Amino acid sequence: MKKRDKEMLRLFQCDYYRTLEEMFAQTFTENETVRLFFINENQAFTDGRNIVVDPAMDQLFADTEALLNTEEFLSLPLAFSSDPWNALCMITRAQNIHECLHILYTDFPTAAVKDERCNTRAKLKTMSLIVNIIEDAYIEAAGCSVFDNLELYLKFIRLLRLFASSPSAGTVSRNIGEDEGSESNNNIIPLVHYLDYMIKFLLYPMVKQNEPPQEIAWYVEQTKQLFLDGSVAPSPAERYQYCGKIFDLILPLIPENEELINTANLDKSLGGLMTHSPEAVTIGKSNKRGKRQKVEVRLFTDLSGEPRTGKDYQKQISKLLADFSKHKQAIIMIKGYEGRRNVFSGKDYECAIVHRNIKINETKPKINLNLKKAYQNIYNRYRININSYNSRFSQLLEARVPVKEDRYLFGAGISSKILADPKKRYWYRTVVGIDVPDLAVLLLVDGSGSMFGIRRNSAMISAVILHEVLKKQGISHAIVEHRARFEIPEIDINILVDFNAREEEKYNIMQIDAHGDNRDGLALFWAEKYINQQVHNEDKLIIVLSDGVPAHKADGYYPPVSIKDTANAVQKIIR
Repeated sequence: MKKRDKEMLRLFQCDYYRTLEEMFAQTFTENETVRLFFINENQAFTDGRNIVVDPAMDQLFADTEALLNTEEFLSLPLAFSSDPWNALCMITRAQNIHECLHILYTDFPTAAVKDERCNTRAKLKTMSLIVNIIEDAYIEAAGCSVFDNLELYLKFIRLLRLFASSPSAGTVSRNIGEDEGSESNNNIIPLVHYLDYMIKFLLYPMVKQNEPPQEIAWYVEQTKQLFLDGSVAPSPAERYQYCGKIFDLILPLIPENEELINTANLDKSLGGLMTHSPEAVTIGKSNKRGKRQKVEVRLFTDLSGEPRTGKDYQKQISKLLADFSKHKQAIIMIKGYEGRRNVFSGKDYECAIVHRNIKINETKPKINLNLKKAYQNIYNRYRININSYNSRFSQLLEARVPVKEDRYLFGAGISSKILADPKKRYWYRTVVGIDVPDLAVLLLVDGSGSMFGIRRNSAMISAVILHEVLKKQGISHAIVEHRARFEIPEIDINILVDFNAREEEKYNIMQIDAHGDNRDGLALFWAEKYINQQVHNEDKLIIVLSDGVPAHKADGYYPPVSIKDTANAVQKIIR
């Protein structure tokens, strides 16, 4: 792989894009429990709930020749062969869509595991392969029949496998034209020849194959129509009935020894066998029934087998490329952001003289995406609390607020927007009403050593809950941690989530720690100035999470002086 391609892959395989694809999968399948994972093992599969994709599968994103041929076949601009980022985005979304369609329409686990006919490992493996072929053909047909914009993705990934110039597990190398066949390989048994022939017949109808070898010709002729009919049957149960009929007809081809069924070439053609394998096991595997859905077309042909005229994908491609570029820039910004640091002094604030010579280190840390899992664990644990607060939020914050009422003949002022009122009702009055105030919130968290343990954990959980609720309600807010440096006359201010923050900043909440001293009085004056500079809401609220004992060894800032100073700071800020 070229250096440029490695760098692009490293940029792409991040939690930002994984989350993006996971959210798409949850929306598409209408199931918020679906999870998606990136791996580097040349596999893409699902167990009915978890989806695994490999963006770099067989290095297709870097296969310029295959990408060029795919673009030519679909009359696409040269946006994928010239830019590996676009190719990675397209391939990953295509894999994701394929597996999502299986979640919607396929039964998990495969019915073969309970079929009495599959009483040997070789028979079970054969039945699973038949199911794989028919289910893949069906979900591609369903994707084109039910959804308006999936055809491009499904054709793209299928053709890219066809044109791949450097195949390995999961990729088929075929040129459109006459297939050379594989019967010259004496190590391949007739069953595998047969299955390979039927895969190309059903999934790659643009490939002109030679006549099947004599040893499988009768089986091909007897089962062609069963494959065609089974791949458009509307329910998983009906499709499995066709699989059973095919299985019964080809039973003489199935060997006793499972190891003779070499699936390497079949894996290349199908792009992976894990989804329908009876041995596939992933975390959270569960029984799932696929939906019934009638299909109207196949991916490349109509139901009568005639080639379908290609669509004009130009408008769809333009939007896709714009989205791909937007996400690339977002990732570059996140990965490239190194945070910021400003230094101030107590002299810059209207605080007590005891703080005048204290240095203030204001830091906005670099976003750490590795903390996403820890954040998500807290969110999942307290999801019920968050939803409860969201549903009752308006009631919790309702207050008496001034409300402007217009269209009066006399009042407190004139509203210019209604000066054209023919009845001259362009005066307004200010009355007291009940509503949610125009509010901005700053959460100030004590990060000193006395917060160690349960206090620190509680502060972190509270910050997560508050952030999620305020974000949902559209209320501007910031979450800030502060501490003092023992013998050094300095305090550290860490802006974990800033006003109007990027989504990923919330992971910084997991950096809340407990060490050092605390100088609450000066931290409060900093918070007052910062919230006044950053937002212009009518009402501003500073919430403090602290154990209530301000102390800083550097200049003997201890109770009762520190407590009195903090109380004075509160009174001065409130006034």
